[in-house]
Parts: sequence; structure tokens; C-alpha cells
Amino acid sequence: MRGAGAYGRLLRALGVLLPQVDLSLVQERPWHSLTFSGVQLSIAAKLGSVSDENSVLRFADILPTHEFDLGNQLVADIAVTEIVQGPSCFKFRIDALLLDSE
Repeated sequence: MRGAGAYGRLLRALGVLLPQVDLSLVQERPWHSLTFSGVQLSIAAKLGSVSDENSVLRFADILPTHEFDLGNQLVADIAVTEIVQGPSCFKFRIDALLLDSE
């Protein structure tokens, strides 16, 4: 669940917000514009109980405005982009754009 680099710091921060979640990196791509560079991340998340629906919805609601401390990276954009309720768990996707601040 916890990795190194940009996504590792973000996964640890997300785990603090929702400790019971199982997180894994789906995709990490470099991202560049004329003035900024960073990385786009896609993260798969799973909560092991369907009784956690309120937790998932609260998490999705606060995530875009949460202030993350990721050292030399800024969270420019982050959101829960998909939620699927299975018979015994919730699965959801988190997409994020991290910008280098140095």
C-alpha cells in the first residue's frame, strides 16, 4: 500500500484521512506544462465493508479542498473520480495532479 516517491507521500497522507482504506497505485505519469512540471497519479482504493458508505462519501467530499503537506510537491488537483459498491466492499478511484514546488 505504501510506496516511495511522490505517490508514497500522497498514499501515506490519504491513509491518515481514511485509515481503514487499502490503497494501491494504478498509474503514475510525468506531467508538464509551459510553466509547471509534476506527476499525474491514479490510485485504486478499497474499503472492506459496505457499511463504510458514509465514510467514502465524506472522504470524497473533503478531498478536493484538503491541504496536503507533501514536502516539495503541491497537490494541484485531487478527487474521487469513481465509486463502485460491490457486495462486500466499496472500490473507488482517486486521481491527482502533483506539481513540483522547487
